[in-house]
Amino acid sequence: MQILKTIFSSSLFKASGAYTIFSIVNLAIPLFLLPLLTRYLSPADYGIVAMFSLLTSIIGVFTGLSVHGAINRVYFEKGIDFKQYVANCIYILFLSTLIVFVIVYLFRNNISILSSVPSDWILIAVIVSFFQFLILSHLAIYQARLKAKEYGLIQIGQAGLNAILTIIFVVLIGMKWEGRLLAQLLAVVVVGIISFILISQHWAKWKSNWYYIFHSLKFGLPLIPHTIGGMLMVITSRFIINHLLGVKEVGIYTAGLQIGMVIGLLADAFNQAWVPWLFGKLNEDKYEIKLKIVKFTYAYFIVILLLALFLGFFAPFIVKTMFGKDFYSAKDVILWIALGYAFNGMYYMVANYIFYIYKTYILTWITLFCGSLNIPITYYMVKLNGVVGAAQSYAIVLLLSFVLTWFLSQKVYSMPWLLNHRYT
Repeated sequence: MQILKTIFSSSLFKASGAYTIFSIVNLAIPLFLLPLLTRYLSPADYGIVAMFSLLTSIIGVFTGLSVHGAINRVYFEKGIDFKQYVANCIYILFLSTLIVFVIVYLFRNNISILSSVPSDWILIAVIVSFFQFLILSHLAIYQARLKAKEYGLIQIGQAGLNAILTIIFVVLIGMKWEGRLLAQLLAVVVVGIISFILISQHWAKWKSNWYYIFHSLKFGLPLIPHTIGGMLMVITSRFIINHLLGVKEVGIYTAGLQIGMVIGLLADAFNQAWVPWLFGKLNEDKYEIKLKIVKFTYAYFIVILLLALFLGFFAPFIVKTMFGKDFYSAKDVILWIALGYAFNGMYYMVANYIFYIYKTYILTWITLFCGSLNIPITYYMVKLNGVVGAAQSYAIVLLLSFVLTWFLSQKVYSMPWLLNHRYT
C-alpha cells in the first residue's frame, strides 16, 4: 500500500521514532516485572499497589494543575522569557501541592476507607505526584528542544530504578506491597530531585511574573475536566471492584489489565508517529491524500481489533506462563481489556482531527459524558458478572467514546469516510 510506504519513509515518522522506542521500553519494564510481582505479592497486596497508583494519578491532576503542558507549548513563542516561565510553573506546583496536601490530610481517613490504602501512604501519594510533576516538566523541556535521547534516558532511568528497587525490596528483602510502593517513592524522588537540579541550573530564572502564572493556568486549568473525564472512564472500575468485591479482586483485575495494556502500548506508539505525519498531510488539503488516509485508517481499525482478539485468545496461556497461581483468574478479563484499548486506539485516529482544528473542548465533553456514564454501567456489570463485568464495562465505554468522537470529528472536519463520496 503506497500510503503505508509514504508514512514509514517520511522524515516526520523517523523524527518521532526515537520517542516511540523509548516509550515502548519504558512501558515494557513494568510488564516484565509481572511474573515476579504476581508470585511474591498476593492479589490483595497487588490491589493495594494498584489503588495507590490510582490515587497518585488523581492527586497529580491537582498538584501543578497540568501547567507543565504549557512549558512545551510556549518554548517557541516570541516575547516570552522561557526560563522565567518555567520557574513560575514550578511556583504554581509548590502552592498547589501545599493546598492539596492539606485537603488530603483532612480527608485521609475517608480516602483510606474508599481505596483500602493506609492513610499514611495516602499522604505519600501527594509527595509522589509533586516529584512526578518536576519530572514531567523536565521531559517537556527536552521534548520542546527535540532532545529525544535525554528525554528517553529520564523515562527509562526512572522505570529502571523503580524495577531494581522493587526486586531488592520485594524479592530479596521480602517486603510485600510496602516494598513495591517504597520502590516507586524512592525512584520518583531521586529522579525528581535530579530534574529539579537540572532545571534550576539551566532552565529556570527564579523571578515571579503574574502574567506567566495566569498564562500557564489558562492553558492547564481547561485540561483538568478532560483529564478527570478520561480518568472516570479508566479508573472508576477499580474503586467499584474494591467496594463490591474487595481489594484482592482489584489486584487480579489490574494484573489482567497490564497484559491487555499491550494493545494500548502499540496504539500509543503508533499514534506518536502518526500525528505529525497526519497534520502535515492535512495542511496540504488534497482530496486524494485524505482518501488514502481514510483507507489506511480502516485498515488500522481491522488490524488493531484482530490483535486484541489474538491477545484474548492466547490469554490463558500467557497468564499460566507469566502469573502466579493466585492470579490465574485474570485470564478472563484480558480479552475485554484488550478490546477496550483497541477502541481507544481507534479513538486516537478520529480524535486527531479535533486536535488539528483546536476544538479540544469537544473531547472534554465527550470524556466527561462517557466517564460519568461509566460509573453506573460498571456498577451494574460488576454486580452482574463480577470482575469480568468491570472489563466488559471498560470495553463498552471506550467503544462509545470512539463512536461519539468519530461522529463529532466528521461534523467539525470533513473526511471522505464513505470512500466514494467527494465533498466540497
